[in-house]
Amino acid sequence: MNEGGHFSLSVRLDDGDAVITVVDEGARISNEVLTRALELALARRFTERNYTVRMPHENRHRQPSMPPPTYRANPRRRILVVDDNVDAAESLGILLRQMGHDVQVAHDGHAALEAARTNRPQVVLLDIGMPGIDGYHVVERLRSEPAFARVPFVAVTGQDGDEARQRSREAGFVEHLVKPVAADTLRRLLERI
Repeated sequence: MNEGGHFSLSVRLDDGDAVITVVDEGARISNEVLTRALELALARRFTERNYTVRMPHENRHRQPSMPPPTYRANPRRRILVVDDNVDAAESLGILLRQMGHDVQVAHDGHAALEAARTNRPQVVLLDIGMPGIDGYHVVERLRSEPAFARVPFVAVTGQDGDEARQRSREAGFVEHLVKPVAADTLRRLLERI
């Protein structure tokens, strides 16, 4: 927050909805950018934002920006999303949460190993090209542990082509998706694996 700025957070009930208002008078960021930031913040934490969002009660009609209710027909899963691109990881996490899944996000190979061993995900969506421990080595290490023998690992990467797909199969990935991944592609994948 800028020096001398004021920060406030309020939550109130309005006709069955939780209305969250965050005000940061120290930063001059447009409300459009701040609204997008709130979507990410709901999955993480609040810092230097100024916006309001309405969160409908589960029994009320959903806002049009939410995915269709048919997404909720899939069984709820524990999914680990790993990508060193924070925005990409958080956006994918938000989409999966809107589909009804429990999601944890990690931003490097070390964090992925720790998160997987602690939370035992049922599906792992994993970037390949990360600094330090890359996605290939994360899969290799976790596949060597009996607890992960049946967990599907899905490569979500910028690498495309036959050679990249062959290498990901050999490493232990069950699917190879190229970024950006469309919501329908992701939904169909989760129905299949």
